[in-house]
Amino acid sequence: MDAQRHSRSLDIAGRIGGYGDQILLARGQFCRSPRCGALEQSHMDHLLGKLAKLTFINADFDYHLTRATMIIVFFVFGCQKWFDYEAHALIPFISHGPLIFWLYPLFGIRGAAYFLGSAEWLFGSLLLLGFWNKKIAVFGSLGSCATYVATVTIIPFFPDAWAAPAGGFPAATLPFLFLMKDVVLLAASIYLLKHDILRAAAGERAARKNMVRRGEAMMR
Repeated sequence: MDAQRHSRSLDIAGRIGGYGDQILLARGQFCRSPRCGALEQSHMDHLLGKLAKLTFINADFDYHLTRATMIIVFFVFGCQKWFDYEAHALIPFISHGPLIFWLYPLFGIRGAAYFLGSAEWLFGSLLLLGFWNKKIAVFGSLGSCATYVATVTIIPFFPDAWAAPAGGFPAATLPFLFLMKDVVLLAASIYLLKHDILRAAAGERAARKNMVRRGEAMMR
């Protein structure tokens, strides 16, 4: 009888302790009990299981969203190149770009801006067509990568990158920070290029298999 009472007491104490742990977790208070770690892990596993079932997680939502975003960026920034104020605002960027400095001697200030705007519209159009054609998607992604390699390489050579009124490094000037966003756009372009190549290659393999099957069917 004493053993049974002792067992029941331990069971009741365990339940009370478990409820206490749940209350602490619900209140956001720190809990040292091992039960808290198990409860947190259980809650996290449940949340991850729910999130994993979401449609946009299992589909290609991130891929299509990245493509659509890059298309918008190319068309918006391409439009700006046709205005005189933008052409002159680009002077410190183009003149210090190791891959694009030649645009000024060849086209002049306005011509260089027109060239870049046309290229951005072209790459944006290729990315847009890439929704329907996997091979064209590869060319659009390559153009996007080339665009942002050209702009990212300006970063080490950009003049007056650090804000002197704020004490210099790490306080940066606005034009320099404007360039830094291209690092993210380059990463997005590489992401698109990787998936576009894989999709195009998979499409080619599928097309070859279909041709082989048709040939075998005709031989029969």
